Amino acid sequence: MFTAFFSPAIILISAFLYALSFGLNSLFLESFTYSLGVAWIFLPAGLRLLLTLLFAQSGAVGIALASSIIAVTFYFNDVILGIAAGITSGLAPFIARYLALKDMGLTENLATLDGSKLLNCIFIYSLISPILHQTLFTIADPKNNFFDNLGVMIIGDLIGSMIVIYCAKAVIYFVKKAK
Repeated sequence: MFTAFFSPAIILISAFLYALSFGLNSLFLESFTYSLGVAWIFLPAGLRLLLTLLFAQSGAVGIALASSIIAVTFYFNDVILGIAAGITSGLAPFIARYLALKDMGLTENLATLDGSKLLNCIFIYSLISPILHQTLFTIADPKNNFFDNLGVMIIGDLIGSMIVIYCAKAVIYFVKKAK
C-alpha cells in the first residue's frame, strides 16, 4: 500500500497547482472566509484530495511544501506553526487515501474507485483535515474557537472537495467520450 517513490517533478507540479488554487480561492472566494484558515467554501481542499489520490506521497509532499510556504509567508508569524499547518495540509489527504486503500478496497492505480468510494474518500478527508487543523490551531492558541471553526471548516472542505473532485470527474468523462 505504501511505496517509497517520490517524484521531484510531481512534487513541484503538485506544489504549483496547490499554490495556484489557493491564490485563486483567495481572490475569488474571499467573501466566504469565516476566520483565519477557515472558509465556507474551500476549493484547495478538493485539490489536496485529488492530488493525493492521483500522486500519493509525491502529491502530499508538494501540498505540504506549498502550504508551508503560503502559511509562513502570508498567515503566521510563527514559522513552526506555519510549517506544521503545511504538513497537516499534506498529511490529511494522505491519511484519507491510506484509509481508502486499507478499508475500502481501493487499489493504488485507482481502478476500483467508483462513485461510492469517491464520496467516502471526500467525507473521510473532510473530517480528518479540519480535525487535524483545528487541533493544531487550538494547541497554538487555546483561545481558538475550536468547535465553530471545526464546523465551518468541515462544511468548507466538503463543498470545496465535492466541487473540485466532481469537476475533475466530469473532465475525465468528457475526455474519454471525445476519444
